[in-house]
Amino acid sequence: MKKCIKLFEASKVISAFVLASTCLLSSQWAAANWSINGKQIIDPKGNPFIFRGVTINHLTAPERTVQAIKDAASLGANSVQVEIAANFYGSAPVTTGQQLTEIIQACKTNKVICVLEPNDVAGYPGLAGSISPSAISSYWSFSDVRQAILGQQDYVVIGIGNQALGNLSAEEYINRMSTYVGEFRSNLPGFLLLIDGSNWGQDTDKAMQKFAEQNKQSNSVLNNLIYSVDLYDAYLTGEKVRDYIAGFSALDAPLVIGGLAPTPYYHPHNIGPRPAVVYNLPEDLVMYHAEQYGAGYFGWSWSGNQNTALDIVSNWNKNNLTQWGNFLFSSVNGIKRSAKTATIFNSDSSSSSSSSNSTPSNIPPVAIIDYNFDRSRCNGGWAIISGLKSFDADGDALTYEWSIIEHVSTNRYTGAEIRIPYYATRYVITLTVKDGRGGEGKASTTYFSSNTCSQSSSSVRSIIPPSSVPSSTSASSIASSQILPSSISASSASSAPAKGNCTYVVNSQWNNGFTAAIRIKNTGTTVINGWDVNWQYSDDSKITNLWSATLSGTNPYNAKNLNWNSTIQPGQTIEFGFQGSKPAGAASVPAVTGNICQ
Repeated sequence: MKKCIKLFEASKVISAFVLASTCLLSSQWAAANWSINGKQIIDPKGNPFIFRGVTINHLTAPERTVQAIKDAASLGANSVQVEIAANFYGSAPVTTGQQLTEIIQACKTNKVICVLEPNDVAGYPGLAGSISPSAISSYWSFSDVRQAILGQQDYVVIGIGNQALGNLSAEEYINRMSTYVGEFRSNLPGFLLLIDGSNWGQDTDKAMQKFAEQNKQSNSVLNNLIYSVDLYDAYLTGEKVRDYIAGFSALDAPLVIGGLAPTPYYHPHNIGPRPAVVYNLPEDLVMYHAEQYGAGYFGWSWSGNQNTALDIVSNWNKNNLTQWGNFLFSSVNGIKRSAKTATIFNSDSSSSSSSSNSTPSNIPPVAIIDYNFDRSRCNGGWAIISGLKSFDADGDALTYEWSIIEHVSTNRYTGAEIRIPYYATRYVITLTVKDGRGGEGKASTTYFSSNTCSQSSSSVRSIIPPSSVPSSTSASSIASSQILPSSISASSASSAPAKGNCTYVVNSQWNNGFTAAIRIKNTGTTVINGWDVNWQYSDDSKITNLWSATLSGTNPYNAKNLNWNSTIQPGQTIEFGFQGSKPAGAASVPAVTGNICQ
């Protein structure tokens, strides 16, 4: 091996790649221990493993990566995806072997599987200055890098490159990826590989799905791959999310959502046009369907993003979870509830279903504020302020306490949704939700009202750390909770809706629980603008958590659209999901009614 190292260090990069491949193949590396069985990823002790982790961008703050790994693990992650620098664009210092050694050791110490993936690549072949994955493979041949990963096949998965391939045809993607995987296989024997989808990782033409199907049919060494997709602005509806994840499940091929976020992440090298609007992605549905179909996911990303809406924690502080971070870790399909530690870290391989990441006995609830100030009147009007999107991962019933500061006075309210008159130009709105077991969550936001009038309303969702909540006020008054009249809606008025099919579907069930969805398909020829549906259980079934809609009622239940899924085009189907408790026996399938249901 020393002779091989000496030879390739004296060579140029391309020569190094060829020589190193030969040297590595001739050395005594550990046999491949991770494997693929259909859509399952099998760990070195022979037990299934599903990635439930976060992405840490090492390029952003290299000195913080090791601590970030420790922090993510302490919150419940069973894996981390570390974006490193191979320095092919010359825009970031190359990640050294010493840094990789520290990263891998941090992963092993904290019992998380480590995915190492160069991030300063991307966009080949269309992007000027981009580098072929063949050259990226040579990074793993650098002597210090190779020494860092030597013998770490049980704990490390190698990613070919984040969004390595840009816009190209499905046929070209398949041909190129077949070549690149073969080269990585030769250069990295024993390592499980992870590849990204076509078209900057989003696989919009499903080229990666076709590649997976081709590999399954050929029964070749290409089968031993993990497929990773970024579900960003090409997947704005629950239907698209479900179809993609379900498609991989039907192929019986292993899928990881490597790009999971509440708003799209655009790679710094992706210089193409940006959408005119900032999309709100259905991250709740991505996590739901990942859990439903057994796909892995990595939340993007820990901290340090230019777009702070992507930060899981603020300022690299694990005690300062953002709204996105709270949802990623604490929601019903989040990391704390679904992550299981790889059994390679257990002394006994029999405990395949156990996790060293113990779930707290009581997970605090998360507060989320929605508000709607009616600006159609010039001299004030009514504001609808809602906490209905707040959630508790344990399914506990919540109580709601509001503090609303206008000028120098503070008004206090109770109730999940309140309606107040407004006249001032600045309001500080604080919501505290409590689960009745000592857990509480707090959110605060500030609304500024202009003196101008418009024929629309203003709405926002916000959550910030408790430290940002005003601690004192100069005056205080108490107001009773106000019930929202049925004639008032938190969304803007719409015309009479078209008709559609409303279907209740049970997705899974167990002794005393179930998950289900209600699907609404527009069967007409006009657009449905706004919807709400009702259903009632004839047994003691109860809803404990709901996503992608606003829930009210306690049987019968009512669900209303959110802003992002209010419109249903002709022929389109949308859905929202929920989890509930039930008595023994089969889950109920109640009728779904509503003014849009045929």
